[in-house]
Amino acid sequence: MSTSLSGEDAAVQLHIIKRFRAALPYSIVAGALLALAMSWHAPLRNILLWWGVLISWQCLYAQCLRHWLNAATNGGLTSRQFNGFVLMTTLAGIWWGSAVWWLVPDADPLYLIVVMLWLAAVAASYAAYLTGIRSLPLLVLGLMLLTVQPRLWMADSPVLHLAGLSVLLFTAVLITMTWPLHRYLRENYAVREENNRLLQDMTAQQETLDQYNQQLEQRGRELDIALARVETLVAHDPLTGVLSRRAIMIQAEHRLVEAAAGKAFCLAMLDLDHFKSINDGYGHLVGDEVLRQVCRLVGAQMRCNDSLGRYGGEEFMLLLEGMNLEAAILRLESIREDIARHDWSGLLGSRGVTVSMGLMHWQPGLDLPQMIKRADDLLYAAKRAGRNQVLTEALARQLVRGLA
Repeated sequence: MSTSLSGEDAAVQLHIIKRFRAALPYSIVAGALLALAMSWHAPLRNILLWWGVLISWQCLYAQCLRHWLNAATNGGLTSRQFNGFVLMTTLAGIWWGSAVWWLVPDADPLYLIVVMLWLAAVAASYAAYLTGIRSLPLLVLGLMLLTVQPRLWMADSPVLHLAGLSVLLFTAVLITMTWPLHRYLRENYAVREENNRLLQDMTAQQETLDQYNQQLEQRGRELDIALARVETLVAHDPLTGVLSRRAIMIQAEHRLVEAAAGKAFCLAMLDLDHFKSINDGYGHLVGDEVLRQVCRLVGAQMRCNDSLGRYGGEEFMLLLEGMNLEAAILRLESIREDIARHDWSGLLGSRGVTVSMGLMHWQPGLDLPQMIKRADDLLYAAKRAGRNQVLTEALARQLVRGLA
């Protein structure tokens, strides 16, 4: 039964497989160079057979390494997969050692020594990569040595016998030198693997955090849009679309602050004449449409810096910024005439609509409640005086004198 490896052994074994996969292209190139170097001496079929088997084995080896690393990434490296790696690595080492048989069939000392030097480099690489697990260098180098030694001792040459002793000495020194590195490499591999795991966890957490941040930003944008809609709804009268009472009062407060700094304004209160009789005689739906059309007619003559708001019922407040009293009277008279001349027959038949207005110009010392009260008083004075007119304090005094 195959089980997933865990702990320090798993980290070391996974790191060894990664190192072998990274070194595999160099191994393929080294085999090709050795075959080329021996092409002047060995028979061509021997070279092609040895190198062909080596390159085929290395390609298969590469596929297996990729499969094992993918398995380790997805669910952890199993003992069966690592045993497969050990087997394939051992067979690769043996085939490297077999080069002394295939590439030097006549046991020529010079060419055997060339091949031995090449194999020494391969053996050193195997020892360096496999040191993290002590049994692996002994296994791979031992089998490679068993493959090479008979070729050397079978040759009828004292030089090759000395080379065999040299191989034994080299192998012993190689193992002796790499043995102390065992614990250090295991710890190093384990720490690196743990660091990689922590880095992956941190990356995954950062990606999750980025996703949450993106979601929060999206929710924030949606909330801003929703708040803007709410503010629009709060700031505007739902029936007529003009400013609500709260919003027009805020605008009036701003105008009052600006007026104290030298930028005067006018405040007017507008009310529809006999509006109750319109509601009673034609219904509230018609009355609502009358209010909407009156607001459109007033808004058509408002400048961008003027404000119109529904103060309550059929009463509206107008704020005329930077306008003196004479200009304001002309503007309001034009509005009043537009409303009186408007074609109301579609809603009211032969009946018309008129408005009355009270107009106040800001004066030093006046606060907002005082201005509203005085404009409201002028509005109701206009209604008492016959409606459908704009009344200022000066006009109201003249009216009183005329009545007297």
